[in-house]
Amino acid sequence: MAVIPDGRVDYDKLLELLLETEENHLDFKSGVDLDDNADRLKLVKDIVTMSNRPPGGYILIGVTNDGKPCMSQGTIADRREFDGAKLGDLVRRNIEGQVNVRTVVHDHDEYEIVLIFVEHSGLPVPFSKLGQHPDPSLPDKQIVIFRPGDIFVREGAQNVPIRNAHWPDLLSAYTKRIRDEAGDLAETVMREFISQFRQHPTGAPAEIPLLWDMDEATFTDAVVAMIEAKNDVRLRQFLRTLRKYVNASSTLEDCEMALDRWAIFCAQATIFERDDLTGNAIAALFDAYRELGAGPDLTRKRLAVVIRIYAIGSLAVRMAAWETVHSLVLRPVPSTPFDNSWVYSSWIRHAQVEASRAGLIKDDRGGFLISAARELMMNQPGMRPDIGDDEIPPRDEVTANDVLLNTLCEFDIAYCLVVAAEGTGKGAFYASSAAFDEDRAKPMALKIVEDSKVRRLLFPASDDDRVGDALALVYHRTIRESANNLGGRWWTAPQAVIEFINDNGGPRTFDDS
Repeated sequence: MAVIPDGRVDYDKLLELLLETEENHLDFKSGVDLDDNADRLKLVKDIVTMSNRPPGGYILIGVTNDGKPCMSQGTIADRREFDGAKLGDLVRRNIEGQVNVRTVVHDHDEYEIVLIFVEHSGLPVPFSKLGQHPDPSLPDKQIVIFRPGDIFVREGAQNVPIRNAHWPDLLSAYTKRIRDEAGDLAETVMREFISQFRQHPTGAPAEIPLLWDMDEATFTDAVVAMIEAKNDVRLRQFLRTLRKYVNASSTLEDCEMALDRWAIFCAQATIFERDDLTGNAIAALFDAYRELGAGPDLTRKRLAVVIRIYAIGSLAVRMAAWETVHSLVLRPVPSTPFDNSWVYSSWIRHAQVEASRAGLIKDDRGGFLISAARELMMNQPGMRPDIGDDEIPPRDEVTANDVLLNTLCEFDIAYCLVVAAEGTGKGAFYASSAAFDEDRAKPMALKIVEDSKVRRLLFPASDDDRVGDALALVYHRTIRESANNLGGRWWTAPQAVIEFINDNGGPRTFDDS
């Protein structure tokens, strides 16, 4: 779960993947010579195998098994040989089905790395040809890489023949698509009904349903209709039913479905500047979160909660809803339901640490939360009502101006600063934005030091000296983390931040021992 197969092939994604280890959705290869038949067939097998594990995954060429770059720049004579279309043609000659491939060759320090994303497109793909090459030690003998009818699947760091145990996961995306298509007609009728309702004058007697298991578009329309009709009583009553899905006994699928609808509810309330409704929704989710208890499945639910918190936090940043940012962040929880002696200042850090301990993410460092939230928002427009699909760059063209990624980094640094200034528990913060370029989070810090109104809303219990303390501590830790573990993407605080710190308490020093 540590690797987010979001289809991105930009440099930031490469750095993110280099922090991970090989798993279902990530494969490292030290090198591939496309002029060598054996290497070519092995790469075809790797690509097809990766495509069979929903929702796909990444292959990095030029990286050792332990994640170290190893292919010097200039090793690849013609980078066009690794073009996605060419690799796709190579694969399609050997399979029955469709495999989509995107590639970019990146320069990284003195190395070059081929970053390949392989997309899962539905049903498992069998081979249709015999793939074999001469044994170098016994030229008369053939080494078989794959045979017609073979189906392989990625299992950890290995490619293995498909077994019965693999089928539920391999078919999950396909069966979901079938279910979604089966429900399209009913949802279309419901959306038309909601559209008609919204045309009624205020106070019209028509009532519309609001259900957790509506599809995204229908649910979004229903929430908007109720907000426009000022039907606050029903909206708050609806929020009180959240715990039917976010609890210890619900399935993970039902829980994530309800959390998606919760995020859409918050997004629409935020867009309509109904901070009271957003606050009600956050409080309802926090109540459910605290009652989840302990266990691996419950930790997965907590991680899903925090990913949605990041999604709404990024929207709150874009909408300058600073009280919502504060409300999302400062939710203290004990380390376990049975021990109140150690309390995390924020449920964000609590979920992050618990997910690391449960092995759901590699460790509690890196940019997992930011990448996961960005992927979620890309796929669910209802969570980003201020940003149209045409404003989101293609997956292979993530730029410095990527608004989703940038505002996620801004929310992340705001979370760290709020906890540093006003957190009451022992568990502190971790800046996931340390895994990305410092310029992505910088606007948040500049807003804080340049606008006293932003400071008062984000830090209602702190004077400027306390805000200066928080800025100094967060920048110190984030720069150190970036340098020690994440490739050095943060160098120094912006000059305006340094001046604010100096004017409000003077320079700070920290003991790293």
